[in-house]
Amino acid sequence: MKYESDMTRKEKRQMEIQKIKALPLKKKIPYLWTYYKSWLVIALLIIVVGAFIATIVRNNMTEELISVGIEDTIPESQDAMDRLNADLLEYMGTGEGLETVSVDGSFVSGDGYTAATKRMTTVAAGGLDVFVCGEDTYQEYKSQDAFREWSEVLGDSYEKYEQYMTDGVLDLSKCPKWQEYGLTLYDPVYAVVFAPDEENEKVLDFLEFFCQ
Repeated sequence: MKYESDMTRKEKRQMEIQKIKALPLKKKIPYLWTYYKSWLVIALLIIVVGAFIATIVRNNMTEELISVGIEDTIPESQDAMDRLNADLLEYMGTGEGLETVSVDGSFVSGDGYTAATKRMTTVAAGGLDVFVCGEDTYQEYKSQDAFREWSEVLGDSYEKYEQYMTDGVLDLSKCPKWQEYGLTLYDPVYAVVFAPDEENEKVLDFLEFFCQ
């Protein structure tokens, strides 16, 4: 057996690896932290930075086809929302690159601070293309001129979808396909549009999905 002082670097590394492998778990972790703390910290930093960069790259490569907020969904509707998300993605997706659809059912009605703050900050940030809500919330947004008129969005195609409108607003309760998902209990079910003009195409795809 060689003395450690007579070993090559490779032999020393192999001996250290075997020593670490032989330690029980409760001793292995303190040993590694004591003698290899700096290397562990560096490895952790590399993993964190790598994951951060990968997330940024993925987000930049991912196209969000549409973002939809739904107010006052019933408690048992998560499976239906997941199905709606998948169905919208299949209907609107091109199959090219990374594409996503966002369906957020965590909005609640009322003038409580948390509910109102989430609605207003989301709208102000332009985080939603379409918002689905009941009568009271619709009137709140209408009084603030927060959304676009469907006649403006649809233009010459408005007459085609007029049967699904209530007072000029898309009423999803008139769309059999919306009823299939059973996400809400209120009636009418208004869909309001926050998207700017250049987003008309995705909003029209949303409308066609439910009115086809």
